[in-house]
Amino acid sequence: MRLLRWLCSIVIGFALFSPGSLAQEPPKQSPGQETAQTFTRTATPDPALPPVSMLTRLLALTPEQEQKVRQLFAEHNKGYGEILQQKISVKERQEKLRELRKNLQKKLEAVLTPQQLQKLRQMDPEAMLVDRLTIALKLTTEQSSQLLEVMREQSAGIRAIEKQAQENGWSEQQKKQRLAELRKQIDEKVNKILTPEQQQKLRQILQGEAEKPVTPSKEENTR
Repeated sequence: MRLLRWLCSIVIGFALFSPGSLAQEPPKQSPGQETAQTFTRTATPDPALPPVSMLTRLLALTPEQEQKVRQLFAEHNKGYGEILQQKISVKERQEKLRELRKNLQKKLEAVLTPQQLQKLRQMDPEAMLVDRLTIALKLTTEQSSQLLEVMREQSAGIRAIEKQAQENGWSEQQKKQRLAELRKQIDEKVNKILTPEQQQKLRQILQGEAEKPVTPSKEENTR
């Protein structure tokens, strides 16, 4: 079960708006990789972006705001994909991505109200994710508490790997290997928390996310 990839997209999805988030580099993806189980619904998505549908629901975006955010995200993701395809050093890529995200942040500040920006920065992505799974999987209070602890452990592990990769100059393969090891550990712990029936339900949820289209449908855009 590729659980960590799916959960990671939610946890780091608010990184762009967190204080000091632009100082660090979130996990990078190659075009077309690891997008099937994320909630970002645009081609070659930047994993640091929250899903527009989630922002719309949590921040009560107006239809006009939602349309502007979708457009900004689409333009940003296009630039993100172009940067990933460039044959440049890791350091140069990180600098370009930081600048790209700074520009997006400035544009978003012109679209969202100060209250919406403040609310977004204060959100707890791990707790939000566990709340969603608690409802979908009918978790007990104890299961929810245990799962939240694992999610926080996962987030800390991802940050630690990213920091070590940057400080030690790891190759992409080295970082992917460490993330794969973390993914295996997290999957094992989650499976110990969930019953076999809940594990099966979670697999169905993951498969459902994988089957969703990469770009928003006309129906979604009109919501």
